[in-house]
Amino acid sequence: MKSIAGIVIMSLKYIREVNGLVNVSDMDSSFIFDLKYATKDNFTKTVIYTANVCVLQKETALKLINANKEFKKLGYRVKIWDAYRPIYVQKIFWEVVGNERFVANPYKKGSRHSCGTAVDITLVDEYDRELKMPSNFDDFSEKACRNYKGMNEEERKNINFLTGVMESHGFNN
Repeated sequence: MKSIAGIVIMSLKYIREVNGLVNVSDMDSSFIFDLKYATKDNFTKTVIYTANVCVLQKETALKLINANKEFKKLGYRVKIWDAYRPIYVQKIFWEVVGNERFVANPYKKGSRHSCGTAVDITLVDEYDRELKMPSNFDDFSEKACRNYKGMNEEERKNINFLTGVMESHGFNN
């Protein structure tokens, strides 16, 4: 980034946008990308996404980038597990889980993932170790609920920290 006569000029890197969706890594490669559904390391035990690409609506990606900048100032980074999810994938998940507490019903309101406005994340420290949270990815138990009474003090502190920063950048829980 250069400053010429007080005008900030950013890299002229072209960000491709398709139907409002952008590739997050084209905008900021400092995230850790661990897209679980592009691997067998998920509740289906199969590869769901044939492309290991993280896309979101541009506005959502910008909010996430700003949140990640704040986390980085504090010694953490965002690890992304899932982002945009095509409707056909949401239908697969619904058929397997069938519980609106954990998977949005695609035949009703649907999922914000299918609009590219939701992202599943966690935080990592300076050594890329995940912070301890109440549940792991793809946990469809009571541990995955924000009001889970069994979480310990460290888990509560971490989930509140993550939630607070994300909400301050325009995300909803």
